[in-house]
Amino acid sequence: MNTSINNLILQWNELKNCTNSCINSNVNEPVHITGLNGASFAFFLSQLSNSNHFKNLSKSQYEQKYSFSTDSDLLIVVPSEHEANIVYTDISSIFPKAECYVFPWWGTIPYRPVAKGSSVFGKRAGILSKLLQKNKTVNFNGNTRIFIVTQRAFISPLPNPQYLKDFSFTLKKGDVLDTVKISDKLSKLGYTRVSKVTVRGEFSLRGEVLDIFVPCDENASRIIFDFDTIEKIKSFDATNQATIDTKEEVFVHPLKEIIWTDELVSIAEKKLQEYDESSIREDNDFDIAHNNFTSDDKWYSAHLAFTDEAKKYSEKMLLELSVSGESEGEEFLYQLLWDKRYSFVDYLDNQTFVVFYDFDRMKNALQAINREYIGMYRKARLQLPVFPPDLVNFDFDNLLENVSRCIQIHTILQEEDTYIKLPIEASRSFFGNINYLKEELTNLQKENWNIFIYADNENQLLRINQIIKDFTDETLENPVKLIPKQISAGFIIPEIKVFVIQENEIFGRRKYNLKSTNRAKSKAIDTFVELNPGDYVVHVSWGIGLFHGIERIKAGGNERDYIKLEYADKEMAFVPIEQVNLVQRYIGNEGEKPRVDKIGSKSWENRKNKVKKAVEDLAQRLIDLYSRRQASVGYAFPKETEWQAAFEAAFPYEDTPDQITVTEEVKSDMEKPVPMDRLVCGDVGYGKTEIAMRSAFKAVMGGKQVAFLAPTTILAEQHYENCVERFKNFPVKIAHLSRFVTPAEQKKVLAKLAEGQVDVLVGTHRIIQKDVKYKNLGLMIIDEEQRFGVKDKEKLKEIKNNIDCLTMSATPIPRTLHMSLLKIRDMSLLTTPPQNRHPIETVIDEYTDDRVANAIRQEIDRGGQVFYLHNRVESLPEVRRKIETIVPEVLVDVAHGQMTSTQLDDIFHRFKMGGFHVLIATTIIENGIDIPNVNTIIIDRADMYGVSQLYQLRGRVGRSDKKAYAYLLYPENKALSEVAMKRLQVISDFTELGSGFKIAMKDMEIRGAGNLLGRDQSGDVYAVGFDLYVRLLNDAVHNLMAQKDYQETVTEVLMDLEYTGFIPETYVQNPQTKMEIYKKIAAITTDNEFENVVFELEDRFGPIPEEVSSLLALAEIRIICKKLSISAIRERKGEAKIEFAQRSNLSIDKLLLLIKNNPNVVRLDPSLPNVLFIKIGQIGLKEKSEFIREKLSSLLNSKWW
Repeated sequence: MNTSINNLILQWNELKNCTNSCINSNVNEPVHITGLNGASFAFFLSQLSNSNHFKNLSKSQYEQKYSFSTDSDLLIVVPSEHEANIVYTDISSIFPKAECYVFPWWGTIPYRPVAKGSSVFGKRAGILSKLLQKNKTVNFNGNTRIFIVTQRAFISPLPNPQYLKDFSFTLKKGDVLDTVKISDKLSKLGYTRVSKVTVRGEFSLRGEVLDIFVPCDENASRIIFDFDTIEKIKSFDATNQATIDTKEEVFVHPLKEIIWTDELVSIAEKKLQEYDESSIREDNDFDIAHNNFTSDDKWYSAHLAFTDEAKKYSEKMLLELSVSGESEGEEFLYQLLWDKRYSFVDYLDNQTFVVFYDFDRMKNALQAINREYIGMYRKARLQLPVFPPDLVNFDFDNLLENVSRCIQIHTILQEEDTYIKLPIEASRSFFGNINYLKEELTNLQKENWNIFIYADNENQLLRINQIIKDFTDETLENPVKLIPKQISAGFIIPEIKVFVIQENEIFGRRKYNLKSTNRAKSKAIDTFVELNPGDYVVHVSWGIGLFHGIERIKAGGNERDYIKLEYADKEMAFVPIEQVNLVQRYIGNEGEKPRVDKIGSKSWENRKNKVKKAVEDLAQRLIDLYSRRQASVGYAFPKETEWQAAFEAAFPYEDTPDQITVTEEVKSDMEKPVPMDRLVCGDVGYGKTEIAMRSAFKAVMGGKQVAFLAPTTILAEQHYENCVERFKNFPVKIAHLSRFVTPAEQKKVLAKLAEGQVDVLVGTHRIIQKDVKYKNLGLMIIDEEQRFGVKDKEKLKEIKNNIDCLTMSATPIPRTLHMSLLKIRDMSLLTTPPQNRHPIETVIDEYTDDRVANAIRQEIDRGGQVFYLHNRVESLPEVRRKIETIVPEVLVDVAHGQMTSTQLDDIFHRFKMGGFHVLIATTIIENGIDIPNVNTIIIDRADMYGVSQLYQLRGRVGRSDKKAYAYLLYPENKALSEVAMKRLQVISDFTELGSGFKIAMKDMEIRGAGNLLGRDQSGDVYAVGFDLYVRLLNDAVHNLMAQKDYQETVTEVLMDLEYTGFIPETYVQNPQTKMEIYKKIAAITTDNEFENVVFELEDRFGPIPEEVSSLLALAEIRIICKKLSISAIRERKGEAKIEFAQRSNLSIDKLLLLIKNNPNVVRLDPSLPNVLFIKIGQIGLKEKSEFIREKLSSLLNSKWW
């Protein structure tokens, strides 16, 4: 018997009858359904789609018509974005073969303009275009497309469907096209031509390769031509340009619903004028000034004339649209461009079902929506050219009458005879009571129920399985089935004994992480940073210089690319491109220029040697510390129980891969008898606190107490609240000590702590004072250790001696440094951003009082709070007065670094408790303040900040499930420098983070490195540049760890061969991309890396030309040189001089055999004992490479001494 959930539910007669009633119902008569609870709605849609498909298929065969589509489209109208996400999540998990799209509302409150360049334009245009695109052929397997739209979006006007249809097209394999024409067409549709596609809305054309990132697609597409015919289409990851899959076609749509032309702008202008001339004047029938216009109904349809301010705004908007094709608020004009208004109903054919999910709620919401529109219209019309609500929205009931196939889902049980009632019950919650769950499962299994538990992911599935393993045993007659998919809620069908549980119903927690259709997609960023002319670089042998680009030089019949560097006294140096690894970007103190070195001077060598000595001392210090700790004995915590699994499963978010790894590392450390001393580094919000909570829970389950130490009162309070919330369903007693706790209360806490009645104590340095006595302390968690004073650190050292210690740092540190220190310090990195973070809508604009007032009001109107950043302490009071003047209805306060910690704590505490609306602050908010209700940040003079700082500051918002806004403002009428503009542009890419973000990441990492290594080290980092510093540190650590056995490794092979090799412009045009490829080729050290680079080149740029093959041949020589510890190969007059770094690495027998087998070709020179000479003659580099590799490979596999 097949007991899969699909089989059981989709074969259920009640559901089949219900969907058949829908399909066979009369057109224009709505079908009413009640009783669909939880995720059962997605099963209903799946069954409806199947039934509809088979009916269409039968019809096409019976009538022998093959020209109409058998595909079934469903339009689902939901009350709000919350329900849209719920339905999308359920469909993705239960009905995965359906293509599902969520049509986004503008993302603002009514009558509030959308920011220029917002991603919402592309997504809306894409989904509308897809809705119009129908498959006209019979498809026997069926293809279901589901479009989810909110009630607000459903009643708002849309462009003429034919207009969008004319602009959309499909590129298929085998199509014959003119690439130049396609490029022009894409530009007209609003796409931006770039050298390398990284974000949605971009395209690049390189010879016979067209890359395009369509806003509606998950990944970018690469179209490869053979002359003018499309040969292949692939999807690729825009972050690393790697191919993901092949596909048959790409659907291309305009980047906005309206592509502005002069003709459309003049239509909009004319219609605005007509409206204004026909509207009511203020001195006309209604005297608005004296509020005779009281009735809401009259306001709803009052066609009022534009104010002078609104007219000015419309003139500005029309001018911007005719010049640049975009303007803030352009969406207000979309409905004017045709003689009639169009709605979603005009985009559907008569066969499309429109399903109204929670219909009663939508009917009830109509009055509230109308009132909201009226209120916002009265405010907005004073400054913006907006129309009354009756022109901005359709009448909901009128639209319903025009829907041919209408299904209304009622969530409130109705007693109407005409309603189809499905006997499906809502699931029940177990509120974290595992024993109650087990009792219930026992009873259900006795009665032969089919039980299905949906877990959000594989890890949760493993945890739940650990808790209920006795019920999932396959030998049972009806085992509980675990399904690793996300659904919104469970349900019960008594008739067929199906019981579906969603994991949150077990743990009694709020559901946070529904699949969002609009996630911030982000990855750990590669540390390689692009070089631009004028950047400072470090050459390992010559020191700090200026990069002047790549130059092609012809010499001795060979043509090669060289890196041009400038040193002191305008001295130019040329580095062969194959030695690109000797050159690194200089990364030191942000904003400070280093001194350029003089070639051949002793100062660079001296500086390098000084730093070398310093890093050796540092490594020695860390190794001593590590050895001492390894020798001491602590407490080995027991292995975890099912309680631990239940606690971890109750975490309301999906674990990132890093979080899973680090949790395991921490638990493994705790189970060892050696005291743990682990440092966890990761950005704010990457999940450090949850790891700390899990380790605290493990310690408490092991019978020990936990001290949780935070640097500031506000952070301690935050951690305490998080702990109370997280541990509420578990028998763990939590207390906290800080200034906010009264002395009497503190006394009680201390007494309980000494008696062992407090399991977790959270607080500031107060919890490590002498009067604090722990009964049985087993774990100390320290947040931001670098922010504690010297005295506190000494006190910590005493306490930490033989208890487990977990330290957390919010500043990320570089992976390279992490690898170096890993051998001498237990460290874990969290580099994966949480996936369910909403992207932050970032607006770059000139500062105006109106812009600031609108941004503040928009946030306050939705019940939020605002950070206003101004980084000059002396003018903060002035800014405060200005804000209080332009937005008089809001409460404002100020915070800056010159205040005492007590004052700051009090201000942050009041702000967190909602005591005022706007906090005007300096960059003091950059560190660790986490207030989920603050979802707008306004950064004044954003042009003055570095990318890393802007990124950190912007990260203060967007920490809840609300959409967040960041306004980066620069002075009005000020021409920004190119660098400042680029910085702001980089930060505004809020969905995918491009190359500029790599620089930001570097800046932050260096700050993290400074924190980790101590202040005395940062000077050394700036002296030689970060990359070289890490290389020296790595060598020092190797040296000290290996002691006598240490053998200096060959880091770089110096290669000086005569050849012609470069990347021609016809293959890669963009200089930065070229530099990236040169770097990749120069970094090859293994056969595997070589194959990967060759594959990437062919994949991204097409067949490899001869000149690039030469460069790859060099890489092959380098691989064998690494294996043989060869430090240099130099070619002179047809002979290669090969220098070995260590003679002991060679087998003498093999060497003698090589000389014997190749007389007159291979020779030794008695005066140069570590040098081998090979005669190669005048041949091409590819043959030369094969010849050298053939000779040298005979020396491999020798015994290494």
